Amino acid sequence: MTEESAAEDLTPTSLDNRSMKLSQYVPLWWAAVIVVQSMAVAFFAIHPQGELNLVQVIVASFLGTLILGMLFFLNGFPGFEEGIPFAVQTRSAFGVRGSIIPNYLRAVPAIIYLGIGNWIGALAINTITTTLWGFGNLQVYFVLFGVLNLALAWYGIDSIKWFDTLSAVVIVVLLAYTGYVVLSTQAIPSEPINHPGSWGLPFVGFIAAVGGQLITAALNISDITRHLDTERGAANLAVGNLLGLVPAYLFMLLIGLLFSVTTGITNPVEAIMAVAPNPVLGAAMLLFAILAQISTNLVNNLLPPTHVFQDSLDVSWKQGLLITTVLSFLSFPWMLFTSALFSTFIQIYSAFLGPIVGVLLADYWIVRQRDTDVDALYDDSEESAFWFVGGFSATGIISMLLGVVVSLPILDLSWVIGLPTAFVAYAVLSKANFNQHVMRSTSTQGAKSAKGD
Repeated sequence: MTEESAAEDLTPTSLDNRSMKLSQYVPLWWAAVIVVQSMAVAFFAIHPQGELNLVQVIVASFLGTLILGMLFFLNGFPGFEEGIPFAVQTRSAFGVRGSIIPNYLRAVPAIIYLGIGNWIGALAINTITTTLWGFGNLQVYFVLFGVLNLALAWYGIDSIKWFDTLSAVVIVVLLAYTGYVVLSTQAIPSEPINHPGSWGLPFVGFIAAVGGQLITAALNISDITRHLDTERGAANLAVGNLLGLVPAYLFMLLIGLLFSVTTGITNPVEAIMAVAPNPVLGAAMLLFAILAQISTNLVNNLLPPTHVFQDSLDVSWKQGLLITTVLSFLSFPWMLFTSALFSTFIQIYSAFLGPIVGVLLADYWIVRQRDTDVDALYDDSEESAFWFVGGFSATGIISMLLGVVVSLPILDLSWVIGLPTAFVAYAVLSKANFNQHVMRSTSTQGAKSAKGD
């Protein structure tokens, strides 16, 4: 199989065609989660931007990151063991046709995040050129940055893997230097430390925000784990997520926290420049933002929607990339990247994605006990084992909706409530053979209608 066909093919990745070593998987996630959006989660949570004090943000960041790492590990198994992508994984719980619901619910925030990432990259480039040379054009940079991401993803997972592996080293070094500059030049004020904050709803809400920002990646983690080498078995998956996600994401949250308390500037890109001792070093620090946005866009924001468009629209990998990129330009990211709107955006999409994760976990671990008929997943006929009710799984859809319904009234907690609700609902409804009852009910109604006619 060629690199291009591997990128374009949604069929299972065989064990002997796994192209990603553990030594590449770990830095790939470093590069993917060390990003300005991750800075912003903690940036907007601490007083005076948010309601929490310094200790509360640190503790909540640690707890949220560990929970997220566990979700990455558990939901990464279908891709790791069976080689299937997320767009196919969802057919098991939602049906051959019903899978379009979770797939597009995942694609939409990815496209918006791609737009936000391109906007942040453009802001960084514009800041560099205007500071050093006195010229800039934010709109032009926005389009050019999007085209650059498109070009780097053009040849699929291999080009993504190599760019992220190499850029991870540069990003970590620049980030570490950035943190050093802040600590050595800025004083940490006492107000965020002495602020009483809350260990109640705002504290739990921030844990939800920490997980919510990357629950998108936890949902389609199989898109990456299907390429991970299985030589050491599940230990590769466990170690890969423990070392790849947890320290990098936690470090990024703490850096965002550091910038927030020392500068008080509500735009992370401007905050980076504000702490720089001189314009040249500021430009070097902003290079981190540029590389981070590219690496994150490739893994978290370009890959998932492209696979969804391949599956639902029957387009090629490259056509899917073009559709995703154009839609990201139309997402108006500059309107979302403010403290209030950004937090609300995370809460709303995670209220939908959290329950989907719950359904997928219950389906794979409880109902099917890791025994999924992969061949049947690729059968889209009415004879498919995953056809259920007209191609839709009433069990999966209703369980997801129950999770969403309990999440939306308490957006601050969002997926923290919705995920376990959907998990339990799916397990219970599956045990009660709910799909079979619906099928019998609909067939009986159809027979009565035909008799009446």
